[in-house]
Amino acid sequence: MSRVAFIGLGTMGLPMARNLLAAGHELVGVDVDPARAALLGTLVAPTPAEAAEASDLALLSLSSPAAVEEVVLGSDGLRAGARRGFVVVDMSTGPPELARRLAAELGRIGVDSLDAPVSGGPRGAETGSLTVIVGGSREAFAAGRPLLEELASLVVHVGPAGAGQAAKLCNNLIAGATMVAIAEACAVAEHEGIDPAVLYRLLTSSTGDSRVLRTRFPLVGVSPDHPASRDYEALFSLRLMAKDLDLALQLAAAHGVEAPVATASRERYRTAQERGAGALDYSAVYAALRP
Repeated sequence: MSRVAFIGLGTMGLPMARNLLAAGHELVGVDVDPARAALLGTLVAPTPAEAAEASDLALLSLSSPAAVEEVVLGSDGLRAGARRGFVVVDMSTGPPELARRLAAELGRIGVDSLDAPVSGGPRGAETGSLTVIVGGSREAFAAGRPLLEELASLVVHVGPAGAGQAAKLCNNLIAGATMVAIAEACAVAEHEGIDPAVLYRLLTSSTGDSRVLRTRFPLVGVSPDHPASRDYEALFSLRLMAKDLDLALQLAAAHGVEAPVATASRERYRTAQERGAGALDYSAVYAALRP
């Protein structure tokens, strides 16, 4: 078993790290909150550089591209402590260009990297049933794949550095726009007096069905597992969905692709953020925009 530096022990990172511990791996935890890192009950390093010195591979689960860049390339970052043969696996969601730059910078010192964003949310992280979408060299993928398979029901290599991030942004463009469409349909149905439970049953049996619908129907009381029935407690926050739509639109623009549906959806999330719903689940776009 390898020793793994796990950096970012938040809502997604902590359950993933615990699954690796349960599988028998040694972990070195790093987090901006030392108390959160201590929850692992294992070794804790004060900086990513020191974690890299004590490990064979690093997994990152962070909330912003700026945090990823600092953790990897900062003065106390992984690059400062990594040695030839080390592998950096970024499981955060960010721009493909950053993934390509990290791969180039780390490659200069003989360190491999993978961009490996995930889909499946906190529940998938807890149950080890994530989908991991991987970009990077085939050699780096071969090195990182056994560890990623401990965390996922599906691990897919989609291409070179940056390809994992690009594919994840395509996924979140669909998810974000789908949620806005569901919210608009629910608003119309509510005005028509259609029972929410009946609406949910018929939609999940019709062409309007989707995984987004089945996991976060935005009307209260239909399923206790959906955020709407728990005051929109975040499985994936509205703020993060808005961020990912920004990144997806930047990627589309870089390729000259028009994306009016994603553009309109992003504006709906931005308006919901302005109304104070940023920390809620992204299905709260429905509640935040009700008249």
